[in-house]
Amino acid sequence: MVLDAGATNARVTLERGKGDMVALLNGEIDRLYQAASSALYLYIFAEGRYGSFSTNLMDDKTLRQFTADAVRATLLMTPDEFRTLPDREICYKGTGPDLQQFDPSIDTRPPSRGVVIAQEVSAEMLSDKRVISAESEYGDYTEERFIADSMGFEGYQRKSGFSVSANCSVSGKGDEKPERNWYEDEVFFKNLRYKGCGTKALERAIESIGPVKLTSGSYNMIVDSTIVSTLVIPIIDALKGGSLHTRNSFLADKLGVKVFGENVSLKDMPHTRGNSFSRLFDIEGIATKERNIISGGTICNFFIDNYYSRKLSLDVTIGTPSVVMMPKNALLSNNKLSLPDIFKRADRGIYVTQFNGGNCNAATGDFSYGIEGFLFHDGKIVHPVNEMLVSGNLITLWNNLMAAADDQMESRKWQLPSLCFSNVNFNGL
Repeated sequence: MVLDAGATNARVTLERGKGDMVALLNGEIDRLYQAASSALYLYIFAEGRYGSFSTNLMDDKTLRQFTADAVRATLLMTPDEFRTLPDREICYKGTGPDLQQFDPSIDTRPPSRGVVIAQEVSAEMLSDKRVISAESEYGDYTEERFIADSMGFEGYQRKSGFSVSANCSVSGKGDEKPERNWYEDEVFFKNLRYKGCGTKALERAIESIGPVKLTSGSYNMIVDSTIVSTLVIPIIDALKGGSLHTRNSFLADKLGVKVFGENVSLKDMPHTRGNSFSRLFDIEGIATKERNIISGGTICNFFIDNYYSRKLSLDVTIGTPSVVMMPKNALLSNNKLSLPDIFKRADRGIYVTQFNGGNCNAATGDFSYGIEGFLFHDGKIVHPVNEMLVSGNLITLWNNLMAAADDQMESRKWQLPSLCFSNVNFNGL
């Protein structure tokens, strides 16, 4: 229809999904919903111009009128010679592995299962009299995406997901009401670790009672695996074509340059089986493949999609990574270091379990984040801390990486372990 309306080329994406969620507050159902969605996205290339449009109206007559109007609107755009479909040679050919992202049992799940699980999680939190509020939530979903373009590409992906979360606030000292959460998610229901989720949230809240504000200074810092991606995402963003094009990147001109310490390595692993973030192709149809992001501290790849490839005269890689891992090496996970092992190695410092606001300057790599966590000494936690800022520069920070635990969460996009850095600046009293 798009081509009939006068477009030169087109890509069309159809997405469909459905999901269920139940949330409990203090053991009673608070929210319950079932949702379904369907959307059609048109990416239109016409006479050197480009436009994107979406609709959820799928009948033939409406679609034909919609596409005709979309093409006419595209022809009013300013020409952009860099907007084209990617070359067919770099697109997915339909020969990739089964990524094992769909659990057939989701279609036969009992409607009451989510309520029962949320109740179990809630009961774990409500077992303690100090609890003020206990929120638990269970959800599951299925999602499908089909992409086709006028150059002959076709690609289909289907996946499922199951999640459970707990959020708990408790009575502390005086007026304080520390609140903490925990969540688990998996592609396959049998792998969902929902038992103990509420207990984990409760324990984290109780451990946070009575925080102390420390004096400013330089401390060793351990960052928990659940939040360490905060220190990696700015690096990935700085490697993207958009940041390079606007010169808003502290890693511009660093391709092939050793920027970080020898023990810093990251990989994009898009074909990781059983992970919902894995993919055989991206939203343009470009085939994914395993690639080094950083190896031995050296920048190995930029993230360049088809558009920025043409604008920057660089080869296409991929616009954004899929599953980011820290490869195992002698300093890191080959030693099978547990989190307690990392505490012993660091001896004294601050264990950061939560970032509260703050930012990272994309152009310089300078960062400043509010933190909550714990002071540890002789490898053991002493007391909680809060109302502190951690600041510095990402290049300096990652050159001070001391060690890593072996506790990455394999269901996540950011499969990163708890990390320990030396000589980090904290601002407190």
